[in-house]
Amino acid sequence: MYDTWGGINPAEQKMKAILLHAPVALVDMDNNGKIVDINLMGGKLLNPLAGENLKPGTSLYPCLSALDPEIVTRIRDFTESSGLIMLNQQYSYLAAGVEGGQKHFQLTVYKIFDDCLIVSAEDKTEKMQEEQALKQAQQDKAVAQGKYEIASEVIHDIGNAVVGFNSYLTRINRMLEQYSQGNLQKVSLFLKQQNGPISAAIGAPKAAALIDMMEAISKSLGDSHDELRRSVNEQLHLTAHIQDILNIQRQYISGHESQERKPVNLKDIISDCRSMVFANMEKKGVNLSLSIPPERIVIKGDRTKLMQVLLNILKNSIEAIDTDTNVKTISIEVSGFEDSVQLVVSDSGKGFDEQTAKHLFDRGYTTKSSGTGLGLYNCKAIIESHGGTISMASNGAGMGSKTTISFNK
Repeated sequence: MYDTWGGINPAEQKMKAILLHAPVALVDMDNNGKIVDINLMGGKLLNPLAGENLKPGTSLYPCLSALDPEIVTRIRDFTESSGLIMLNQQYSYLAAGVEGGQKHFQLTVYKIFDDCLIVSAEDKTEKMQEEQALKQAQQDKAVAQGKYEIASEVIHDIGNAVVGFNSYLTRINRMLEQYSQGNLQKVSLFLKQQNGPISAAIGAPKAAALIDMMEAISKSLGDSHDELRRSVNEQLHLTAHIQDILNIQRQYISGHESQERKPVNLKDIISDCRSMVFANMEKKGVNLSLSIPPERIVIKGDRTKLMQVLLNILKNSIEAIDTDTNVKTISIEVSGFEDSVQLVVSDSGKGFDEQTAKHLFDRGYTTKSSGTGLGLYNCKAIIESHGGTISMASNGAGMGSKTTISFNK
């Protein structure tokens, strides 16, 4: 308190000291709002709101009015000789340098007797922030749970579709196994052996044409059969990979994500990703070139997550190449060192400027009209979780781009 303690006994001095250093703001004022006394916390909490140093002799009303004019109205309208005017009313005001930009406190006003009112204010900012953080965490948890449930349903539906598709492929494969090109070859051989009688019946030119046509049909069906078998086997291979991905995603959703890093062959990952984007590249006329050492390139990692990264990069490169451009190339180069491995994906796409390069891995940043801005952000998170680094560079618009990923062995 600001008044002197001269002439008071030790017990009163002790009470004065307690009130002076109390953790709650305390202000003693008269009916006109003039401050009679104010403790240290009162000055600390209310001075920023008043815009001045509150002290005995100054009015508290402008400070209270700045907070809420209704406070002063309630005090002035209170006609009782003593009593509670307001209890633990919540108020907030803007404050610089405070998280969230606001200070929160509870205000209590009590009239002790005529011309003596006590105003107390307790700082609730930290408590309010904790409550808001807890509320936000609960909301985030609820949202995450909703996402998990939706993701679980989607993965379940995709899994059912893949199983159905896989069953059809299996049936086609069985039908192909039952096909025998030998029967047509036998017919063709029989016609050759019966060339004389057939020529006598329909003429030599027609007999020769019939034999040639049968041989052509046999060869054509044989080639189509082989191509169809290869395509079906590739599709079966892809569906198996999709099932692997779905199984791992199910583990993530159920909260059993494995942190174990197993040895994986980087060449196999590249080969599998190449198979997955091959049809899209062929349709767009993009040429893919590989420069990979012949030996196995083994790193420790999560196979599915690493495939996710490479597929995302290849997809971005394919989309960056205009359909009507003359040069459509993507290259994958792998270099092995004593303690690290470097994978570089280059393309002849649109490229980007320096300003874009600064934000490519920022969460939510995208240059696509329908993009989410999470693709490269997630790629960076995955690579860094593997103890690696990822970067993208371009010489400018129309100059293509280069993505470099480095892993420690």
